[in-house]
Amino acid sequence: MKKFTNHVDHVAWISRLENLDANLAQLERLAGTTLTRFERADMGVIICVNWQAGLEVLAPLAQRTEANGFMHDWLDERGEGVMFVIFGVADLQRHQARLAALGIAVGPEVHDHPHSPWHHQLVLKERIAGTVMNSCFVLGDIAYADDIVAFGDV
Repeated sequence: MKKFTNHVDHVAWISRLENLDANLAQLERLAGTTLTRFERADMGVIICVNWQAGLEVLAPLAQRTEANGFMHDWLDERGEGVMFVIFGVADLQRHQARLAALGIAVGPEVHDHPHSPWHHQLVLKERIAGTVMNSCFVLGDIAYADDIVAFGDV
């Protein structure tokens, strides 16, 4: 498995549900790629992603839930835009300990589970480390299947 370490792994935007199709079309046109759409009713969110390109768009479903409430709040307070920049680290616990030694609290671990529709492509562990310029800086310990991410000349 491959990892991005000490490097941006991917960027995640947040979109209002009613603007999702237009926002995706614009991003796909600019990047020259396609994002795959997954509806996670259990999380109250639509996740559109292209792991190879490092692009993700999140849109909370219309029904506010405990799981997606923070996304609705984000949109109400800040609007659409970059929500998360995921920075790859080799060892999530070690990086968290380094930040703790600097007095920086890191959020709880979010991890993938075997029933995720993309689980065959990657194993994911993330923690929000803070905000930078109105976006969340996220530590990501993400291991990709060998055929998902290319490194070096392609």
